[in-house]
Amino acid sequence: MVFEAQVDKELSTLLEPHRKARETLATLSQDIEVANLLEQANIVSIARMGYNDHGKVHAKIVAMNAIKIYNLFNNTDTPANIIRERIGDNEDVIVSLLIGAYLHDIGISVSRDSHDMLGVILGKGILFRILPLVTEDKEKTARMTPIILEEILCHLGHYRATSLEAKIVATSDGTDMTKGRARIPSKTSKPDIHQFSALAVEQVEITRGQKKPIRINIEMNDTAGVFQIEHQLVQKITDVGFEDHVEIVGTIKDGPTVTYFM
Repeated sequence: MVFEAQVDKELSTLLEPHRKARETLATLSQDIEVANLLEQANIVSIARMGYNDHGKVHAKIVAMNAIKIYNLFNNTDTPANIIRERIGDNEDVIVSLLIGAYLHDIGISVSRDSHDMLGVILGKGILFRILPLVTEDKEKTARMTPIILEEILCHLGHYRATSLEAKIVATSDGTDMTKGRARIPSKTSKPDIHQFSALAVEQVEITRGQKKPIRINIEMNDTAGVFQIEHQLVQKITDVGFEDHVEIVGTIKDGPTVTYFM
């Protein structure tokens, strides 16, 4: 799949300076349990329910965008909690975001309902296996585990996030809204506003903001895409308490620009 290859290339470039994160991604990619949970999540989401992608490609996109967002916090006075609470360093933050983003939807393999909590249950055992391969520091592993589990728990916005890491993963989840993600269900199920709105989103770009650290630019081919912005991205950002850090600009082809400074 060309699209997945492009995501792999961009994610690889982002992780190039971070050895531990590169090793973590390799471990996640080769893990049989993780691969099958993501595959099953897609079966439940797409084949059974006619929803959009919640599998491996979505996991990689969310991980990629989480790291992009975190990198934009450089030279700001908002450190990640892993650093602020003296758990680890910048490398450990990248590892945390990578794992949390990659695993955030594994709970859908059981049920879409309450999949945030189901993901925590499934994710705990995976973290016990994977984190010791990244760091031999048992205390660091023990303290990073709940932060990563919070990233999984809070990604839907049903629980208010307390760490910067969890807020970033929830926001990153909301940024995967382009029409490529809606392609499969649009062919296999009855169209609805969610599909029409996703098909209207051409591109999402994450850059440094003008008034806030993060700007998310969204290019749309139709006004239907505004639904995707307001009911997916903006709502998720406000639910987890990340609105002070993000500005959103939606541009409609041959139409107006919609700006959300929140």
